[in-house]
Amino acid sequence: MMTLTGVSCVTNSGGRPVPEISELDRYKEQYAHFRSMNDILYKIPPIFMAVIGGLWYFAAQNVEKQKWIACGAFVFSAVASLCFINVMERFSLAFTGYIDNLNKMDGPMKVTIRSSCLPSTVKTIQFLLLAAAATSIAGAIYAGNR
Repeated sequence: MMTLTGVSCVTNSGGRPVPEISELDRYKEQYAHFRSMNDILYKIPPIFMAVIGGLWYFAAQNVEKQKWIACGAFVFSAVASLCFINVMERFSLAFTGYIDNLNKMDGPMKVTIRSSCLPSTVKTIQFLLLAAAATSIAGAIYAGNR
């Protein structure tokens, strides 16, 4: 431990001084990340909707003319939906980590709805994506049998 102009510091692996981060600074940083992730959480579904909806629109336009292209678009839409479910699961794990960290730092003042009987926002989005994947498979089967 060294001091650098009155600020308590530790050294990194290269021997250079690195200022210590206070608990308050850690809390502010964690909260800033949480706030940013919460903002992203509500921007993700419209992106998924645009991709899946665009593929469905493209497929529906080609069902009569080029059924195999329509089939391919529906299958790709199903694969995209399943990939988006994975994206949401990974997002949920990171988001939960930030919530857990903030709850530890908040102590008895923590705000949480973990005990809710309703599914979380992420689980709801994942369910809708699963429904989109099933609908896409049904569309591919329909287009293939035309």
